[in-house]
Amino acid sequence: MEKINVDIDISIFQKAKHFENFREDCKQYLTEAGLNWDKFTIVSHDSFIGYITEYAISKYIKNKFPHVSVETWERQFDIKEIIRILKDNDQSEVSKELVKTYFYDKWDLKIDGLKISLLSDVKTALTALEPNNNWNFMYPVVQANKGGKDIMILVYYVVNDIKDLKTLKSMILIGYTNEETIKKCAIIKAGEKTRFGTISQIDNYVTQLSKDYFNLNEIIK
Repeated sequence: MEKINVDIDISIFQKAKHFENFREDCKQYLTEAGLNWDKFTIVSHDSFIGYITEYAISKYIKNKFPHVSVETWERQFDIKEIIRILKDNDQSEVSKELVKTYFYDKWDLKIDGLKISLLSDVKTALTALEPNNNWNFMYPVVQANKGGKDIMILVYYVVNDIKDLKTLKSMILIGYTNEETIKKCAIIKAGEKTRFGTISQIDNYVTQLSKDYFNLNEIIK
């Protein structure tokens, strides 16, 4: 468990808000095209805090491991063309395929400069408390069973006010895990109560911070 020391200023919050709106526009476009299969995005702030976390993790990895490079999934795409498609509501098959491929990302970050490229999912959890090793993290079954990535990185986005995402106090890197580890964890079904008395909205693997996540130094060398 390690604090990520990356400055997050107002410009990053603004970019995160634009990204959140853009993702919502993509989702609406795919809904109208009959291609909205998103079954795990439960809350609207996922895109906002996810953008900031990916920014911070990319900076953190490049600073700590200067021999590697980090690329986001988004960098593969012509975003200006996707914006045009959404604006014009272009429903051609080529356009629908482009938006669909972009929206349903197979990974979040690609880490190069190693013997082999590492494809990573990045999960962000919002909290107003300081995380500790006794916590669990609910990892969506539908995502864990979707191939195309080598590791999953978990970060807690810690705020002073849970209702205000800009009151960011710290970002805590828990570590990485992988599909093999996650699939050994117990599953809590949609509709079942969690240990905190809340209701699980989807099927989740119950991962434990104390034993299911590992230091990035073990895999990025």
